[in-house]
Amino acid sequence: MSTMTALLRTGQSLPDIQSAHWLMRAALAAMIAYQGLTKFPLAASDAASFDVPFILWIMAAVGEVAAGIALIAGGFGRTWIGDLVTRAGGAALAMIVASVLAVVYWAPPLDLFLGNQFHILLLVGGLYFALRGNKA
Repeated sequence: MSTMTALLRTGQSLPDIQSAHWLMRAALAAMIAYQGLTKFPLAASDAASFDVPFILWIMAAVGEVAAGIALIAGGFGRTWIGDLVTRAGGAALAMIVASVLAVVYWAPPLDLFLGNQFHILLLVGGLYFALRGNKA
């Protein structure tokens, strides 16, 4: 038996841990909710320091916390409602992070990618849950 065949058999016999999605779900939810919670108490001076209108600052803070809650809550729902909540949380996460990248950290694509790994990870994670829902 060749080494490649042995590796293929080993890979096929590894267990499929159905609850592994919680690792990424919990990490993304904690990161985005934390970002939102650090904006409280909401102050116009904080928004001004990032050169964004105060209403956008409020929407970002509330949206970040809500996206984190939705990612966790959606994971508990095994019906289409839970799937929809997960997808909404992922989409909200992706939209918020894309907006942050566009407004605050805009740079040429390569610089944006190399200098903002944290935001790119949040963006891709949000897109993953938006596109896969509870099938993640």
